[in-house]
Amino acid sequence: MKIQAGMAILDVKKGRKALYKEFKHLPFDAVRIPITITGYIVGVWGEDDGIRREFEVEVSSVKVQS
Repeated sequence: MKIQAGMAILDVKKGRKALYKEFKHLPFDAVRIPITITGYIVGVWGEDDGIRREFEVEVSSVKVQS
């Protein structure tokens, strides 16, 4: 199966204040931080709008790339 995704929602628990400071005074798309997310698709999140449907991901790890 091939899946293409354009967006992910990430629930940041530790480091959220520092991450917020990177973005709070900048215009949209001014900062891009590369990350790798590892996890499991565990359920459906939201409704199908005819273009896309969101799925709930249980995140095992998030690694910020250099």
